[in-house]
Amino acid sequence: MVDERKPAVVTIPSDGLRALLDLRNEFPVFRQLLGDIVQTVMVLDASAIQGELRWRLGSRTNPAARTGLHEAIDSGVVIAFAPIFLRQEIEKYLLFIASETGVTLETANAEWQRVQSLIRFYAPIGDGTKFALVDPKDSDYVLTWQELDADFVRTGDYRHFMRMGATVIGAELDAVLRDYARSTSVLVTVKLGSGFVVTIGIQALDEMIRGIVEMFRKMPPAARLILGIVVAALILHPGSRAKIAEWAKTIWERLRETQPVLVSISKEAVKHLAEAAQTSRATGNEIKSRLRLRGTQTALSHLRLICLRSKEPLSADEIARRVLANGYSSRSKTFTAYVRRLLKQDGRFVTNADGLWMLRSAA
Repeated sequence: MVDERKPAVVTIPSDGLRALLDLRNEFPVFRQLLGDIVQTVMVLDASAIQGELRWRLGSRTNPAARTGLHEAIDSGVVIAFAPIFLRQEIEKYLLFIASETGVTLETANAEWQRVQSLIRFYAPIGDGTKFALVDPKDSDYVLTWQELDADFVRTGDYRHFMRMGATVIGAELDAVLRDYARSTSVLVTVKLGSGFVVTIGIQALDEMIRGIVEMFRKMPPAARLILGIVVAALILHPGSRAKIAEWAKTIWERLRETQPVLVSISKEAVKHLAEAAQTSRATGNEIKSRLRLRGTQTALSHLRLICLRSKEPLSADEIARRVLANGYSSRSKTFTAYVRRLLKQDGRFVTNADGLWMLRSAA
């Protein structure tokens, strides 16, 4: 329990950011409230994973310690993918890694299993012949990067991947991604009454207040009246009340996942929040500067992004809803049917036994 007599600095684990990102992805209307939180899609190659394993097995003294890459993945700032070929590459050298780090093969294999839990494996469907001319071992990684339209390939082998046209980063960006996750996940926690807690994202608070006030201010009087009538009707209608209650429950559960630590609003806490906001902006800008420029996003690009971000398979109806909420514009009255047709025609997407859609998985 926090001692309320002693003001505490805000301490929120970076893992809490994942719940906010899940909230944004599941309810895209929260994008305006949460602000533009950076979330990157990264393909990990064998050199990145070998570096992770060598550090865990040979250098780590605290079993709970994490690399910057690991923490960035746990926070949701990085969505990590790899082709199935990664498993072959790592298992081929696992005995050597174990010998080099002074552990048994059984210990190395157990750590490799834990690392795999951080990765979503993908089965590329394209022809990698042209990439194999540069390096046959790297062709599956570049195909995965290309087919998923990922942001980066994380590698220690810049030369080959750049020759194949991939956007690459190395270990130098791990600390930036980690610091971005840590600073952005800092939350303002307000204690109200008898233990009731309202949790608001650090960057969301200002945006939310300004956004709501500005939106309401620009609305003509007639529109404000109509909005009031609509809100009243929603609250009074039993079915709408139930739906609102269901949404509220889901949102509250997502916020609880941020694991807020109660704080006293003090000079020290305000200073800490200001420093976190500054770090979040600086590191966020550095990450964005490394992203390649993209043109206008097609409906198919939006489908891919929705499925990349979702941990669970989704119905065509839900994908269509999220695509529109994510900023894609369509006046089609049969947009869901169009989305379903795109999913069926593209080999990157598959359905499960329940008819829900997801990216083709190699797991």
